[in-house]
Parts: sequence; C-alpha cells; structure tokens
Amino acid sequence: MHVYSYDHRINGRIEACDVAADADAEQVAADIRCRLEASDKPAIIFTDIVGATPSNIAESLAGAQDIVVSGVNLPMILTALCHIDEPVEELVEMIRRAGIVSISPETA
Repeated sequence: MHVYSYDHRINGRIEACDVAADADAEQVAADIRCRLEASDKPAIIFTDIVGATPSNIAESLAGAQDIVVSGVNLPMILTALCHIDEPVEELVEMIRRAGIVSISPETA
C-alpha cells in the first residue's frame, strides 16, 4: 500500500539521513552540513527523539533560518509533504498541529 504517491513538487527538496548506531556522529554532521549549505532555502529538519544523537546533530547544524522538529510521527511527515509550498512558519504550525491531533484527537 502506498501512503503518498510521487509529487513533482518534492523532487530534490526532501532528503533522508539515517544515523546508524555505530555511525561517526561528526561525519554524519559534516555530510548533513554540506546538504544544508547547498540550499539557500530554510530547512525543516525532522528527528525522532529530543536529546538522541540525530536530534543533537540537527540542533547543532540548524542555521538561523532552519527549524528542527522532534518527536515526529507519520501524520506530521505527510502534512509536510502535502503542504510543502506553504510559508515555513505556517507549515511548521500545520506540522505541529498534525502531530498533536494524531496522538490525542479529543484535545484538538
């Protein structure tokens, strides 16, 4: 089953980076830094757990225009993909809201 089909708007605008348990965190950070510096647009960097290695790397690399979003779940990712052309501030709020609603719909 496919959750999200190909969308030409995301081609070249989304990248994934896995941080393996035995990875050299400094090398991973250097690789990601190159990706971030290659873009003149703000980046939204998604991580799973605040304080874990991927989150710490993201926080250390995020520039003034970049935003780190931790505690990510699938509805947050899908919201980001579906609304990729929204202004960054609005998109981050949509992503945050999608995360909250997906884990506790009665508080939405």
